[in-house]
Amino acid sequence: MKDCIVIQKKVFRVRPTTKVVVMWDWDGTLADTMPAHADLAAVCINAHFGMNVPEAREKYLSTTGVPFDRQMEKIFPKSTSSQREACAKEYHEKKMICVYENPKDFPQVARVVKRLRNHPNIIQVISSSTEESIINEWVKKTGNDMHMVLGRESGSKKDHISTVKKEFPDAIVVFVSDSFGDMSLPVDMTFGVDVPTDKNALFLDNGAAIVSRKPVCLVWAEYCLGKIGLVV
Repeated sequence: MKDCIVIQKKVFRVRPTTKVVVMWDWDGTLADTMPAHADLAAVCINAHFGMNVPEAREKYLSTTGVPFDRQMEKIFPKSTSSQREACAKEYHEKKMICVYENPKDFPQVARVVKRLRNHPNIIQVISSSTEESIINEWVKKTGNDMHMVLGRESGSKKDHISTVKKEFPDAIVVFVSDSFGDMSLPVDMTFGVDVPTDKNALFLDNGAAIVSRKPVCLVWAEYCLGKIGLVV
């Protein structure tokens, strides 16, 4: 049927009135903060665990998508809780200046958010492990208004998805992120952004419907949403 589409072996029935919730990751997806995060994390990990800085940076980047505290558990499963807590404490204290003092957007983020906000069937939400106060300050400063901002205070990204599904039970839920770990989240489809070519297979294997080498851009957003019949 014309109103049925198939993406990654999932069948969607899309009509002109279909609601779509676009859930944006924030760090590394809308705000270009990941290089600063990785630099800071590497220094903290080196100081508390003795891992060399280049390896620590790579380990940090390979485990993004969950709170820093959980990243430390993944990277150092045999470490003590006091070691992890001390490292996380330093990281969280320093990130307020090193990362969030003046976060920058990726190119065209404002245009993408505005364009989708003007679509009658699209609802935009930020879902992040960053503190809501930090994201809300960015929203206020940039004017990138969202239906809601859900940060670490509101639980994990899975908790955020449950909240969205309760509010919009009949909507298609799309999650957009630069982290391959987010591609397996329990939504209708996930889109990977800012993905290096050599990571394409990793994102797709983890469930991504569409993968882009570019950060968020208007052409890409329209292409993705065109796939589900909403933007042409």
